[in-house]
Amino acid sequence: MSPLSKALSIALSLAASAPSIYSFSTVPSITTSSSRVSSPTFPIRMADTETSEESNETPEAPADAATEPEPEDPEITALKSQIAALETDVKSKRSSLSSIQELADRYSKEGYARQVALMENNKRIRGANMADSKYAARASVIRTFMPVLDDLDTVADNFAGDEFATSLSALRSEFVNSLGQLGMSEYVASVGDVVDGRRIVAVDEEYSEEVAKGAVVSVLRNGLEVKGNVVRPAKCVGSLGSEEVEEDAAADEGAAKEGEGEQGGEEAAAE
Repeated sequence: MSPLSKALSIALSLAASAPSIYSFSTVPSITTSSSRVSSPTFPIRMADTETSEESNETPEAPADAATEPEPEDPEITALKSQIAALETDVKSKRSSLSSIQELADRYSKEGYARQVALMENNKRIRGANMADSKYAARASVIRTFMPVLDDLDTVADNFAGDEFATSLSALRSEFVNSLGQLGMSEYVASVGDVVDGRRIVAVDEEYSEEVAKGAVVSVLRNGLEVKGNVVRPAKCVGSLGSEEVEEDAAADEGAAKEGEGEQGGEEAAAE
């Protein structure tokens, strides 16, 4: 027998005596080749998924470590305590100083004089206010009798020279004297005074070359008052100013309006 034939026979005998490879597998044999390939890969894929999830999980930092404040420097803490103590001390000393100054103002010689002057000033102001209130109330009461006085004046003017008017004139004088005892007095309006509408009232107006606009041209009746409180205002004729000046002003205003109208017409025509 040749060596080649001998080696071939040995190989065949070994192949015949070798056990089957399926005898070592615990998985039962499946006839389909596709199932044989896919079944062993399932646990491998699950293992890969678990590995990826574990790798994606990042360790969380403890919450206490992030929120824990840093300890303050002991020197800064001591300085803050000293500042707070000094501020409290300053407030206390300011309060004490204010109390001492108040006591000095009250019990010293200068403070006593100051308090006396303050009391006198308050008394004077209170008295003036009371007097003003008293005279204002008195003027208000006397003002209710003014229609009677106006009627007596009208009768005296309309029936001047009549015996009846003469008796009424005496009655008027007695009435005015009685009101004078209550503090009523007459005040005079003069030419050139400003017509303010409170103490002096204009019942008529006219142009005047001598008197400025808004002033008294002529007095018709003097006024009555009680310590500055008007009971009956004075009546007068007020001034409208110079007629020539007003005409010039009116002409200038008309020319200005006419010029504005012409300018507006030109602009409209240009458009």
